[in-house]
Amino acid sequence: MNLRGGLALIRGQLFGYLSEKGFFWTLALGWMTAPVIYLLVWQAAAAGGVIGGYDRNDFILYYLCLIVVNQATYPTTHWTTAEHIHNGTISAELLRPVPLIYNALGTEFAVKIVCLPFVTAVVTLFGFGFQVKLTIAADSLGLAAAALLLAMLLRFLLAYAISLLAFWTQQSNALLQVNDTLVFLLAGQVAPLALFPPGLQKLAMQLPYRYMASFPVEAVLGKLSMAEIRSGFAVMAGWILLLAILTYVLTNKGTRKYSATGG
Repeated sequence: MNLRGGLALIRGQLFGYLSEKGFFWTLALGWMTAPVIYLLVWQAAAAGGVIGGYDRNDFILYYLCLIVVNQATYPTTHWTTAEHIHNGTISAELLRPVPLIYNALGTEFAVKIVCLPFVTAVVTLFGFGFQVKLTIAADSLGLAAAALLLAMLLRFLLAYAISLLAFWTQQSNALLQVNDTLVFLLAGQVAPLALFPPGLQKLAMQLPYRYMASFPVEAVLGKLSMAEIRSGFAVMAGWILLLAILTYVLTNKGTRKYSATGG
């Protein structure tokens, strides 16, 4: 792989996104709306006691952390990848001396470098506004950082694999919308997983969605035992391996089909 070319691609895209940072900061504020609403709902509900192991302070911390994790893991390029396949602009990307996935990765890094400092600053202000009490153990922080990196990779690979289906179907955007809906429902955005019914909890623990958002948050808040963290890392590793293989296969077969049909 041409790592130097990939780094040059990232640098070029970063400069482009920095020139439009106001637009992306506006998008980031929009993405915060739903978590902030649920934060207000759950912290009000827990004002009189503990719900599912979460008190008022826990709910505030959970959703503030979730805002940062969701911003860090959300794959902003999966829509554009499918669009580029549909409108033919991917032809120029295929001519570059770097793997096709580098273009998506470059954009991901650029968007996150532009948006994450802004989002972190806004969340910090929210924390002061809610007078949240922050107590995080050093070992929890390290485990959460590892979980966050794996969550970023997992969520990117799943969305990228779905976007590659655009080589075969015009309905890839509908599949991406279904994927985003499942993340919203099963990744702990509506409520922490501890509040889910037992059957839905078991399902969420086997599917990849929980590990894209709530798992790193639960890890940093110390809500998981070491056995649960080890199990979570094992599930994440399994899904990442599966999706990496799937992405490789879809890329090879899709680009061959695209070239064969004169794309």
